[in-house]
Amino acid sequence: MLKGLTAVMLACCIAAAPVFAATPQEEYEKTSKDIREAKQKQQQLVEENKRLEAELNELQARLVQSAAKVQDAENSLSSYEDKLRILNEQLNEKTKALTTRKKDLDALVQAAVRLSRTPPEAVILMPGEAHQTMIAADVLKMTSESIRKEMESITQQMEELEKLKGKVAKSRSEVGTQETMLSNTRIKLQTEVAERKALLEKLGREQEEQESRIAQLAKKAADLQELMSSIAKEEEAEKAAAKSGVLLKPEDPPAKGKRGSLRSFSSAKGKIRPPVAGRVVQLFGATQANDTNRGVVIATRPQAQVTAAFDGEVVFSGPFLNYGRMVILRHRDDFHTLAAGLAKIDVKVGQFLLEGEPIGAMGSGGASNRLYFELRRNNQPIDPAPWLNGFKKR
Repeated sequence: MLKGLTAVMLACCIAAAPVFAATPQEEYEKTSKDIREAKQKQQQLVEENKRLEAELNELQARLVQSAAKVQDAENSLSSYEDKLRILNEQLNEKTKALTTRKKDLDALVQAAVRLSRTPPEAVILMPGEAHQTMIAADVLKMTSESIRKEMESITQQMEELEKLKGKVAKSRSEVGTQETMLSNTRIKLQTEVAERKALLEKLGREQEEQESRIAQLAKKAADLQELMSSIAKEEEAEKAAAKSGVLLKPEDPPAKGKRGSLRSFSSAKGKIRPPVAGRVVQLFGATQANDTNRGVVIATRPQAQVTAAFDGEVVFSGPFLNYGRMVILRHRDDFHTLAAGLAKIDVKVGQFLLEGEPIGAMGSGGASNRLYFELRRNNQPIDPAPWLNGFKKR
């Protein structure tokens, strides 16, 4: 009983014992430890961002190569299809010509048969002069010779037709091979585009605030010129903020291709890759429906890949008035490029792109396969033809 009472009293004493506050030395050590852990985490984040940046740089280079392969495959497939179309036209013409020749041959054969059924003595006894009888015999001889020549000609045409059919079959096979290659290359490219998107999300580079602000400008703008002017004002505000040192937050990771490191647009005149594979159907300055083209219109293949014309920053991405889905890139030296009429966009405001990096794709067919491309200097449209490599005014 005494032992039990003693245990109870001891427990009460322990419960009632005061909790002593940490000493200043202990507080200091705890704070120091927290700071070390925070710095370690910060360093880990910096290293992770560097790793992601390096990964993004490699991915962008791969994207440029993959997009170029897609566009080359699109051009190649279009060439094969043109060749096949021409061969089919020639095949149809040869077939029609051969059918006509066969009809002519049938007529000659029937004439020869009729003459051959007339006995020679009957020809001699035919009323008329002797020279008319000789003419009739010559006609029969000429008819036989004509039949022989016609047969030789038809045989030659049939051989040519068979060769042409072989070329058509080979060309169709090549078209099928090119279509498969294009499909596989597109799948690879889309995988890399999705990888780029995931990397950018990790780096926190999508800049939702900026995108929302630009979307608001687009709603207010009555036309493209007004939108471009609004974007130019935003750019001036950004430059002013950058000079004052308040543009970037301390925690913002450094973005690849910042404005200062982009290549000079002015020095690339005549070397810029066209943004899409296709055929120019409207030129700069052409009049359409009482309006003058401020850019060029390119007819493309279904789902054609669209790429950045040059290194730049995405300053607009989305639908705008009757332009459809549109992407505007800002380049060095006060240049902008605009691509409109896309069915799909794969970039967002604030992204920095390399020349040839994918920005989206065209539609599946019909009138949707028209890309409107515009080049601006100091916010004024200029003819892009002298700037584009291999540009053909067709």
